[in-house]
Amino acid sequence: MRIRAAAVGVVLLAGLAAGCSQSYEELTENCLSALKARADGDKSKPAECEGVKKSDYFDLVMGVAIDDLGWTGEDGKFDKGKMLDSLTEDAGN
Repeated sequence: MRIRAAAVGVVLLAGLAAGCSQSYEELTENCLSALKARADGDKSKPAECEGVKKSDYFDLVMGVAIDDLGWTGEDGKFDKGKMLDSLTEDAGN
């Protein structure tokens, strides 16, 4: 009887832990929010980004950098025209 109760307890705890964990999508969304909230010049990896795949973390960092440079359109996607405009404006100054 004790073994069965212990087994049920373990199964319940495992179910609770699985229910409390966040999906990978939620993890990357939290990471992105943390990257956007970093102070200027802060290059450290936020704790919220632990567990994000290296290639995905790189993409998130690059996305934030491109957005900070003003190289994204209203849809949030990279805008080559904005990039070229900003580079030619900087060259003229």
